[in-house]
Amino acid sequence: MNADEKIVKILEALQEGQKTLESGQKALRADVQKQGEQLATLQDDATAVKAETGKIPAIEQRLDHQGKLLTGLTATTATVLEEQHAQRSDIRSLHTEVHESREELKGEIRAARAEAKRDNIDLKATVVKRFQSDERRITNIEEHEGIENPEKH
Repeated sequence: MNADEKIVKILEALQEGQKTLESGQKALRADVQKQGEQLATLQDDATAVKAETGKIPAIEQRLDHQGKLLTGLTATTATVLEEQHAQRSDIRSLHTEVHESREELKGEIRAARAEAKRDNIDLKATVVKRFQSDERRITNIEEHEGIENPEKH
């Protein structure tokens, strides 16, 4: 598996993770909305309780219960908000990691291309030197032995 395939797999995994986080965030938003509606209902109930002062003991008990519900809702809302914040941080971190990996890979590709280019130039220089050396040797042998070069005529 080459580096490109690894990066593609990482990106796919990141996209899948992001989709999961976004669907979780949708569900959390719906819960917050529902809790907001429940909170509004509880506030209406508290207003009605104040209007019925003749039932003070029952009202006090009900208010105590509603206070506990509000505390629970507040705690749940705080937890939801903390989780959303953590998810956003995770998404940002993943985005940063992908960007850094992409930049690192680009740098490695550039370095590999430059190295291949240098190797190609070195190889060409070696082949040219060898060719020129062989040409000189052949010319010297032809001159020494008195052999005519058919390509020169």
